[in-house]
Amino acid sequence: MDLNLLKPQIKAILTDKGYRLMNVHFLNEGDERYLRVIVDKYHHTVNLDEIVSISEAIDQLIDVDAESEPFTLDVTTTGAEKEVPLHEVDDYLNTYLSVTLNDGIKGPPVVTGTLVAVSNERLSITTNLKGRIKNIDIPRGDIKSIKRALKF
Repeated sequence: MDLNLLKPQIKAILTDKGYRLMNVHFLNEGDERYLRVIVDKYHHTVNLDEIVSISEAIDQLIDVDAESEPFTLDVTTTGAEKEVPLHEVDDYLNTYLSVTLNDGIKGPPVVTGTLVAVSNERLSITTNLKGRIKNIDIPRGDIKSIKRALKF
């Protein structure tokens, strides 16, 4: 099975359903071979019913011939705490995020809170520091990575 031919077809199915294809690859785990398809959707945690629907649509594409090595289709998501690319952070306004700062930056190495403002120069996060609500402005150049975070 040629992934170069399959990938655009999978991407088209996902795009039509409102999802993004993050990755598709073959993976060997022990004696098992998997075709892993990783999907995502902005501001949306993909649930099990959606995974089943996506799996069924992709399964209809897959034509396993007698010469192909058998595999299992594995559709998964980027997860609840997925990484957010810095160039897409504008789309995550009012979302609870965890921002890791570059090494050597004064202050806490990680800031977790709600993204309340975004500009070309900085992000503004509202966080709870020891029971006190505080706004923290973070210059874009100081950011190492951003992930969605779970609020407990």
